[in-house]
Amino acid sequence: MVRTMKGDVETYYDKFSRKFIDDIVLGNERIKQQLQFFSRALPRTVRSVLVVGCGSGQGAHHIATAVSTRARILAIDISSESLKLAKSLFAHPRIEYRQVDVIEHPLSGEWEAIVLPDVYEHIPKAARTILHERFNRLLTPNGRILFTIPSPGKQASLFKKDEGLQIVDEVVTLEDLNVVAKEIGGALAYFSLLSVWETNDYIHAVIERGTEPVRPINEEDELPIKGRIPRNLRHRLKDALGHRFGLFRLHEEWNRRRISRRIPG
Repeated sequence: MVRTMKGDVETYYDKFSRKFIDDIVLGNERIKQQLQFFSRALPRTVRSVLVVGCGSGQGAHHIATAVSTRARILAIDISSESLKLAKSLFAHPRIEYRQVDVIEHPLSGEWEAIVLPDVYEHIPKAARTILHERFNRLLTPNGRILFTIPSPGKQASLFKKDEGLQIVDEVVTLEDLNVVAKEIGGALAYFSLLSVWETNDYIHAVIERGTEPVRPINEEDELPIKGRIPRNLRHRLKDALGHRFGLFRLHEEWNRRRISRRIPG
């Protein structure tokens, strides 16, 4: 089934690529929130990122320039026309754009993060097991997978209207994401329903490997989605000077006494 559809899917997305120009020129709230999600969910320390279904390359470029600024990024897509746009509009020395059908052609390498920007719903259900096998081999032991997906409610609305659907457009549920997590030996570490154009119409999710055992928090764990804001210059100075010279401890003790004097009796 997957093999016989390949040509049709590639042709469809070659034509679909023209819509990316409108998204870039006019703006697209879904993509805006998608990029914000990447900023909140990807560690700055990540060194290798695989973007599956990169489209115009906007997401890959955002990761390279605004999120994980030392990462090597491989951005793949089935559409040659989309890749022409990406190479023209969002070229970057740390991004390689490559035409690949991830179901048909196994990739090599190990990736600390795999990103699927509104892509997983366009994988036929019959091919999901193949994709999970790819993830299982490509993802590092402590790697993560990021998903942005229309919610089941959004898909039901599109099916009812019979508009806005793509050539393959599956429903993806919380249970489906848990299946992905199980099949790659990870855990669903983050799941959020958000409202872009309608209530609860999109899902942002992260599956992580290496969630057990619990361990001390490292720099790569400083993620806003985990309630850990990346440390600023003050925190770094505190680490460098505070413990050695006691300067910050003296300041904190002075602050503690100042506040205590304001508390009655």
